[in-house]
Amino acid sequence: MRKKQKIMKQVVIVDDEPDLLLSIRAGFERNDRFQLMTAENGMEALDILDNNIVDLVVTDLRMPKMDGIELLAAMSQSFPEIPSIVMTAFGTSSLELQLKKAGTLNLLEKPLDIETLEQAIYKALDFYQNREGGARLDIFLQLVAMEKKTVHLKVFGFDSRHGSFFFRKGYLIDAEQGDLTGDEAVLEMLEWQGIRLTMKEFCPSTVSPIPSNEQSQLMPLLFGMPYHKEQAGDVDHLDKVRREFTRLQKKK
Repeated sequence: MRKKQKIMKQVVIVDDEPDLLLSIRAGFERNDRFQLMTAENGMEALDILDNNIVDLVVTDLRMPKMDGIELLAAMSQSFPEIPSIVMTAFGTSSLELQLKKAGTLNLLEKPLDIETLEQAIYKALDFYQNREGGARLDIFLQLVAMEKKTVHLKVFGFDSRHGSFFFRKGYLIDAEQGDLTGDEAVLEMLEWQGIRLTMKEFCPSTVSPIPSNEQSQLMPLLFGMPYHKEQAGDVDHLDKVRREFTRLQKKK
């Protein structure tokens, strides 16, 4: 009886450091579970995705030509079924430290070793084996904030709904969806499934900043920065955010 051939998964690693890519390739030479392809920026990665069946993308954030956030936005348009892992070198900002502590991102801290990367890839391949990948809006907002982007992020739902987020240097200064604005618009869009994303730069002066006494209470909650230490139990993260936000609104 002929032995059934094992189907290898296809994983793309995207990073602008050639030496790191060589090291990763060498580390996975004897791996028998997935085949590795590499790209040095988002544009090269999209070319690979156009011409291959890919099961997982592992991407750095800061790269020339097309960075990791732009790549993830493009993937939400053309390859929403492909899951991703983000690699980044954490700085010292309070947001980055809180994100790491909260563990809310599918994120690896650089520098990383081959074993850590391998285990993260195995875990992601197992998790998404019978699920769709696709962009998660809460995670994407965290990445935009962490990278201190100044962008207009447009979000499209599976139907005709759409909305916008306006970031200045990583701080959300406004959001719009239909007749809703600010935190109410954010809460509405966080409910959407199967989203697609586009990004473009904008002039911050065209969008009024939130006054200091009305700054968003929702976004710090979303980023894993609780206002107090109450334990909410095993509840979905977004449900906890919504519940805490409602409590804070009632206290005003």
